[in-house]
Amino acid sequence: MPTTLQSIYEVFEHQKSDLLLHLLASGSFPTPALVFVRNRETLLALNTEAGLNDLATDTISGSKKVELRERALQDLKKGTLQAIFATESVLSEADLSGIKSIIHFDFHEIDQDYLKRAESELAEITTFVTQGESKNLEELSKLVAGPLAERIAKDFSYDSQPRNFRTQPKKGQSNRTKSKPLQNKKPKLKNKGPRRKTGRTRKR
Repeated sequence: MPTTLQSIYEVFEHQKSDLLLHLLASGSFPTPALVFVRNRETLLALNTEAGLNDLATDTISGSKKVELRERALQDLKKGTLQAIFATESVLSEADLSGIKSIIHFDFHEIDQDYLKRAESELAEITTFVTQGESKNLEELSKLVAGPLAERIAKDFSYDSQPRNFRTQPKKGQSNRTKSKPLQNKKPKLKNKGPRRKTGRTRKR
């Protein structure tokens, strides 16, 4: 039976980054903290934003050399860093002893890895749940054989509805809406017959 405190934060997709940085800055997670992210682009973006918010963080991904990964983990465990953003697959076999918090910015990838961490001496595991991920949450609850504590961040302005992003037009595509398809547009009239002479001559 998992002994680690497990909880979730429900948040709209467009506010995930803001919520995570708010929680890290406010000390809502026991440190040191490890944040698992699904892809490298998000990982780098989060690390940049964390730096702008005066948070001591680093990244670990498949593109980083092994010795640099190990050094970053040691810095995290020593308290030099507040958090590390990492892709989960890279640290599946890593020694995470000394890590107090694991935050799943995206849902975990492998059930056994999640259970292994839940049964360790971690202080807590937190998962961000966005709109449309109810099935993932249901599967997670079955995995741990029980409901997960739902948490709400203090002093964080949650939006009341998801933000609709306007889709950028593809290259060569018009940005205007409700335009008529080409086949419905009337062709331009062509001149019929020879041009009528007026008797005028062109000046040279």
